[in-house]
Amino acid sequence: MKLRTLTAILAAAAAFAFGTGNAVAADKVKVAASQKGNWSTAMVVWAEQQGYFKAENLDVEVVWTSGGSDAQQAVISGAVDIATQTGTLGIVSAFAKGAPIRVIGASMTGSGGLFWYVRKDSKIKTLADAPEGATMGFSRPGSSTNLVAAALKDHFKSKVKLVSAGSATATMTQLLSGQIDIGWASPPVGLDKVRSGEIRIIVQGDDAPTVRDQSIRVHAVNANWLKANRGVAERFMRAMWKGHQFAYSKEGMAAYSKFAKMPIDLVEDVTKYSTLKNHAYWPVGGMDQTINDALANKRLKKALTKAQLDEMIQVVYKPKM
Repeated sequence: MKLRTLTAILAAAAAFAFGTGNAVAADKVKVAASQKGNWSTAMVVWAEQQGYFKAENLDVEVVWTSGGSDAQQAVISGAVDIATQTGTLGIVSAFAKGAPIRVIGASMTGSGGLFWYVRKDSKIKTLADAPEGATMGFSRPGSSTNLVAAALKDHFKSKVKLVSAGSATATMTQLLSGQIDIGWASPPVGLDKVRSGEIRIIVQGDDAPTVRDQSIRVHAVNANWLKANRGVAERFMRAMWKGHQFAYSKEGMAAYSKFAKMPIDLVEDVTKYSTLKNHAYWPVGGMDQTINDALANKRLKKALTKAQLDEMIQVVYKPKM
């Protein structure tokens, strides 16, 4: 009887602690997110603003970086716990070198609407007819744009020179000022200039067949942190998925319009390039192709084994679509 009474008291105390939120401290999670303002990287913003992290008892700090490679380095060093929406190619390369980094979910399968464009007065009409040595931008080495640009170059047997040009906005500046010949963008960045005729799209990421089922970006974590905080990682990803769902609602698009200071009709166009399904955490697709890409770009010396892939990819939450 005494045991039952004590158990009941402890259960009531625990319920009170969780109910008030005062006695149980939220788990702190430090996150690196790249290129603030982009549609695909804003999900962490919605998860915070809509209270999804709070509902999972998480205290999330977001650090913005200029690209996925910076976010990856932050995870590897332990400066942050999680890197959201970061290039798969760079993860594979880092893992093969022994870096403490793991994949806990796909972030973008397919190109996510990535497109490459030229100025309206450019003589380049298609990627195939671009002259030898013409410069084609991507963000950073090992990024999703690096992977897709290389796939496009190979598919169209183009002789362009791939160059690291930084963020989509930085690339736009370089393109318009004549520093590079072909720029890259991720919707809704650049859509206003496409409408006005200031730039012309010459190729989209999914024009390379190998990319369509390939997870070009993933969510990554520090391996040591994951080992000690797997439950926290699962709760984080559950909250993030709610952020993705919110983004594709009318309310979410209105919120992004305000966040990015962009007309709502341009924001609504994003769904023509990228759907909620493209953001599904599972499966992490096209890994054979990613490994081949890494070998071709000399980011791997030899292919990863199945055992290595099983160690690298540890999806912690699989939402129902």
